[in-house]
Amino acid sequence: MPSIVTNKTRITNAKNFVSSVADEESVLYVFLGKPTEWPNDNNPPIPDDTLQETAKVWDEVLGLKKLLPSDVKNVIRRINWEVNQFYDAYDDKDPNLFSKRFYVLNKDFDVYKCISNNGGAPSISQPTGKNPNIFTTADGYRWKYMYSVSTADQLKFLTKNWMPVSSDTAVSELAKDGSIDEILLFGGGTEYTFDARVVIDGDGANAFITPKNRVGVIYGFNYINTGTEYRYANAYITDVTGKYANIRAIISPPGGHGFDPITELNAHHVMLSSRTEYNEGFGDIPPDVQFRRIGIVRNPKDINNNVANALTLSGTYSINVTNLVNVFVPNEYVVGQSSNANVFVITTDPNSNTTNNLRYIQVDGLTSNFKSFTLGETVIGTTSGARGTVSRIIEPEVMHDTGDIIYLQNRTPVTRSLDQAEFLHLVIEF
Repeated sequence: MPSIVTNKTRITNAKNFVSSVADEESVLYVFLGKPTEWPNDNNPPIPDDTLQETAKVWDEVLGLKKLLPSDVKNVIRRINWEVNQFYDAYDDKDPNLFSKRFYVLNKDFDVYKCISNNGGAPSISQPTGKNPNIFTTADGYRWKYMYSVSTADQLKFLTKNWMPVSSDTAVSELAKDGSIDEILLFGGGTEYTFDARVVIDGDGANAFITPKNRVGVIYGFNYINTGTEYRYANAYITDVTGKYANIRAIISPPGGHGFDPITELNAHHVMLSSRTEYNEGFGDIPPDVQFRRIGIVRNPKDINNNVANALTLSGTYSINVTNLVNVFVPNEYVVGQSSNANVFVITTDPNSNTTNNLRYIQVDGLTSNFKSFTLGETVIGTTSGARGTVSRIIEPEVMHDTGDIIYLQNRTPVTRSLDQAEFLHLVIEF
């Protein structure tokens, strides 16, 4: 039988996701991983949503950074106002509305909803200002101011393709539920007198809209009172002699225009925005290393088996090596002479001429086993020939395989340099 998942379901899920972070019901971390090459680094594979893939993801996590409530925002596709472009008008009966260009972002980072596009003409007058009422620009377009993108949100969430959604209290308080702010005119008819009037037959109240008449032809309307609480409304024009006019009433969304921009603009995408510094958390996310995977994990546990809450967490194992002979190098295998542990070193972090800190991973298909080093044993680098004694074993600050990985992105390699910070914009569609 025919069925759909409604837009309302997607929007509700997106809202709930954002609220869960704001209310600290969920703790989210962004993680960087996969320091080793793909089979083809220029063409990363599509992630697999399997238990085996999840295990490999955890084995290659480098470090994690907590996402704060201010790092999570509902977003919609960015549509800039541009001169001589056509914009669609809001229509409560258009099933394809949310795929159309019915809102714009202007030069001042103000967002407007298009109420009327002057019969499908191109827009040549940019909407500006924060008029609380629907207003008409010189090109005949009618616009509704919705909200402004703050400077902070511009920096964190405004990208080439996406723009954040917010509410303006002043706008939402003035919104009228079920108002009739636009009447579509399909044909102006003929022989109408100045006694012609618009009749609204619906379940709301108080709409008072009059027709504009030019030599017997209806060409527009005066919205003296747009009424309230209409769920449906049929509109027609009565007159003693006039005939053939064809009109249709457009009803505002629940709550009215500007009451709930997230729902009105169909913001069922959520952006997670994070900035990672070159030596985040004193090295929890290591510098001078490549990563090829970005992910989001919800409610991972720390080494004390509690839901993690630290701002950053290391994701790799490491050992301190003393009594050095020669120097270990990144991207080499190191083998324990007693334990036979086999690991792949990603950074060496020399602390002095006699001590190294080796951060490493053990991954199925990369290393030959998952055995652990033992204190006091000798380790040897298979490429450098360096050797030393294990003086300390350091576990990750996050317990692998805990929490729920809710987002994965495989990508081409990014090298973290010592003077670099990454801006990560991850968009989840609900």
